Amino acid sequence: MSPPRVKTRDRILTAALRLFNEQRFGSVSTAAIAAEVGIAEGNLWYHFRSKRALLDAISADFAEAIEERLRMRPSDAGDLIEEYVGLLACMQRELHTFRFIYRDRADYGESSPIILDHIGGWYDRVHEQLSIYLGAMIDRGLLDWPRVRLGDLCTNALLILRFGLEYQREMDPAAVGDLDSARWTVERHLTLFEDRLDPAAARRFHRAIEQADLQS
Repeated sequence: MSPPRVKTRDRILTAALRLFNEQRFGSVSTAAIAAEVGIAEGNLWYHFRSKRALLDAISADFAEAIEERLRMRPSDAGDLIEEYVGLLACMQRELHTFRFIYRDRADYGESSPIILDHIGGWYDRVHEQLSIYLGAMIDRGLLDWPRVRLGDLCTNALLILRFGLEYQREMDPAAVGDLDSARWTVERHLTLFEDRLDPAAARRFHRAIEQADLQS
């Protein structure tokens, strides 16, 4: 039995996302996207009337991915280290999958309405999410960190996790691949509090990071 055919609209979105990520949003034309899909440019316009419409559709997928990740919470009886690294891996895959959205805003000006309407709240919720995981480590005796300084730790962790990939690409884009950059980013975030971790927990962190699926 042959696999189901992928809808033309979905093929267009997949090709556009790949080209935007590889070449920058401002460098990719609708003609190039149509050629990548193997359709006439008029067929692309039937589904998306402009490149901006493509941006809006991809931004909607981006918002859905963020909302799904923000629902992640530590379980009561699970391995907290593994679960937290799983969250970090999800964040890195999201940054990799939608990297042009984070990188190319100067190319397309204002973001899509769905991003403009939610960006502030997303950052607040990511900060809260990190607080929940790192606070649970404090509660379970894995992390020796004063509660009064937990907010600062989460802010610094968020900055590294958010901008680590771009920092690596700007420093040496030819030498560092996306997977290496993602692992470097997560390891750098760990340096913020590794010296305050239980030694066994620190070793588990490094093993979990090494084994994590950090790239989509």
